[in-house]
Amino acid sequence: MHPLLARPEFRRYIVGQTLSVLGDSALSIALGIWAKVLTGSDSAAGLVLFCFFAPLLLLPLGGLLADRVRRKPLLVGVNLVVAASLLPLLLVDGPDTVWIIYCTATVCGLGGAVLAPAQSALLRTILADRQDFGAAAGMTQSARAGTTLVAPLLGAGLYGWFGGHVVAVADLCILLLAVLSFLTLKVKEVRPEPSGLRWRTEVLAGFVHLRASVGLRPLVVAAAVSAFVLSLLQPVLFALTQHGLHRPPQFLGVLESTEAVGALAGSVAGGLLIGRLGPRRTIMAGAAVFGLGTALLLAPSLYAVLAGLVIAGAGIPAALVGLATAAQASTPPQLMGRAQAAVNLSLTAPQALAVGVGSGLLAALDFRVVLGVMVVGALLAAVHLVGKPEVPMEPPAPEGGAEDDGPAEAQGAKDLQSS
Repeated sequence: MHPLLARPEFRRYIVGQTLSVLGDSALSIALGIWAKVLTGSDSAAGLVLFCFFAPLLLLPLGGLLADRVRRKPLLVGVNLVVAASLLPLLLVDGPDTVWIIYCTATVCGLGGAVLAPAQSALLRTILADRQDFGAAAGMTQSARAGTTLVAPLLGAGLYGWFGGHVVAVADLCILLLAVLSFLTLKVKEVRPEPSGLRWRTEVLAGFVHLRASVGLRPLVVAAAVSAFVLSLLQPVLFALTQHGLHRPPQFLGVLESTEAVGALAGSVAGGLLIGRLGPRRTIMAGAAVFGLGTALLLAPSLYAVLAGLVIAGAGIPAALVGLATAAQASTPPQLMGRAQAAVNLSLTAPQALAVGVGSGLLAALDFRVVLGVMVVGALLAAVHLVGKPEVPMEPPAPEGGAEDDGPAEAQGAKDLQSS
């Protein structure tokens, strides 16, 4: 057993985070299917996903909230609110009540905009030793990758067997278990004091920190490019299935599951390599591995494609382990929520853009050309980090102590005003 897992607080954190992510992921799939069944409309199912992901644009506000209150009560409260929002789903019984599904999906999306930065900020509180940052990032990323394998089966399977009402109740139970896990955490958190800075300055402090960090900024850029090319893979797989492998559309599920296996392996590998390579070289290796795996998708062979998906699937999660480690190590604790929100938004926006760009490229170009663009993009992301400075593994300490928000945010205010 890894020494981190021997610590009760870290175990409880991992369990709570995994259950929270699992419940959210399974619900998004099930609600999309439910809306499609009730209305017969693909657009209705797509609107459910929009309701889940559009609130992520509010991540900077979620990050500010995570830095202005104690993180443990915040995680407990938000998960309880999301759980309560599932109860109206029991009233859904036809097309005229599908609006309830949209409302629930929106509340879940808003919850996600708070939970992601709050979880990272709480983890920063739990991990006192910087040597644990890499291993913790690998384990949390592995847990997320594991939910990618389980969530589709859980969400779609429960809906197919028992219907949407049972999915709502099951997800409610999962979230309550997450709440219980967070409640049992024993962490010392001091209520943050108001900084006295302008609201706009506080909200943008995470982005100011990323821009001002000489070591962290290029890592975010490289990871954002990698996230963009990764998201191009989703629309490409449709064309690859039909025109490259000459298989029915249902075979797409096999390809996505294969990629998910690679993602899980990459998360584990990233946690093991981060101590040897450091954040910068781990991200470089992840981007290069993704490019190599994507190149194999050009081969007219099912076995080569499956191998390529495992390799490509492993690349980006490993890179994300490097980025998460760098963000944890180079960010003051009192700024962690907003910094993580800025990182998440920097990755989410390119991914959303890539879905539309990928569909447009496939309409104009052969899918193999798009794959070539993805390979070049991944390699450019790796090359971008050649010669860049290493991320300092000690976070800058504020002058007033670990719990003092003033000096660090005051510097952020100066940076923002000078920009």
